[in-house]
Amino acid sequence: MFMSAQNKILVRRFFDEVFNNARPDAIDELIADDYLDHSAAPEQAPGPAGARQMYDVFRTAFPDLRITVHEMLAEEDLVACRATFAGTSRGPLMGAPPTGKPVQLPSMVFLRLRDGKIVERWEQADLLGLMLQLGIVAQGSNSGDPQ
Repeated sequence: MFMSAQNKILVRRFFDEVFNNARPDAIDELIADDYLDHSAAPEQAPGPAGARQMYDVFRTAFPDLRITVHEMLAEEDLVACRATFAGTSRGPLMGAPPTGKPVQLPSMVFLRLRDGKIVERWEQADLLGLMLQLGIVAQGSNSGDPQ
């Protein structure tokens, strides 16, 4: 039980320091050298460098980004979170130009920890919803409907 509580504190610290307080230097402190991101983008580097790379992509696209954790559960070395990422589109993302619009991205994140560092990450996020908000895909398109 103690390990689970400590891991929840570390995960919350990761979200708060790195994302909510824009301190990417904390990545090196909180992400293990052998970190494996099971939800990595195709061009994402391994380890802490990849975590920093994704941070830079999202911080450039959404300079005011915030992560709100709605629920967090932990058992042993695994922490599960239901969270929402929110920010204003101010830079390019996924080939789309900035829109100036606020966006929200709900997600489920699972993190495995070892020795006070994050060693694995899995995430399921509503990327279609994000693409709709950014205008990357059109909502309600009838192009596939028979005439």
